[in-house]
Amino acid sequence: MAIKHVTLFNLISPIYAWFFNSQVKYYKKVINILKENIDLTKYKNILDVGCGTGALCYVLKKENFEVSGVEVSAGMIKQAMKKLKDDNITAYKINPGDKFPFEDDFFDIVTASYVAHGIKKADREILYKEMSRVAKHFVILHDYNQNKEFFTSLVEWLEGGDYFNFVKQVNQELKDNFKSVRVIDVSERASLYILEPLKKYQ
Repeated sequence: MAIKHVTLFNLISPIYAWFFNSQVKYYKKVINILKENIDLTKYKNILDVGCGTGALCYVLKKENFEVSGVEVSAGMIKQAMKKLKDDNITAYKINPGDKFPFEDDFFDIVTASYVAHGIKKADREILYKEMSRVAKHFVILHDYNQNKEFFTSLVEWLEGGDYFNFVKQVNQELKDNFKSVRVIDVSERASLYILEPLKKYQ
C-alpha cells in the first residue's frame, strides 16, 4: 500500500468509525456463513490483517476467539481502540510491507477483509506470504469477486488501488500462492476465499 493510501485512511478513519455498527451486523452474517464451512470451535486465536476500525475483530471476539489485529493506518487503530477498549483486543501498527510481529504458525487462522484488492500485485504477494507464515491452519480472505458493479468500480477507481486487476486474476493468484482454495460467495459481489497455507515460505 502506497504512503498516500495510508494518509488517506488516516484522514477518513473517523468517517469509517461511523459505520462500525453496520459493519458488525454485516460481519456477523459473514462469520455465520464461514461457520457453515469451517468448524470454528476447533480453533483458539485469530489475526485480522488490515483490521481498520475493528468491526471484524469485535465479531470474532464474540465468537470466543483470542483476537489481535495489524493495521498500517494509525488513524484506524485509534478508532479501533476506542471501539474495542473493553474487549481485550490488541491492534499493532505496522508499515506497508513489514513482516508481522509474530512467530511462524502463531495463529490458528489469519484473516483479511477488503485488503487485498486495494494493494498492487507485488504487495499482495507479500501479504499472502506473511499471512501464510503466521497461520497454522487457514488463511481467509474476504474480498470482492469478479461480479463488478458500476458504483463499486467508480469508488475503487477513485481510491486508486488495484481492484480491477485483483478481480480479474484473484483466483489464479490464490492458486499460485496457497495449497488449496475454496471460494464461498457471501453476497453478489463479495466472497470468502478459504485458503490452506503453503509452508514453502518458512
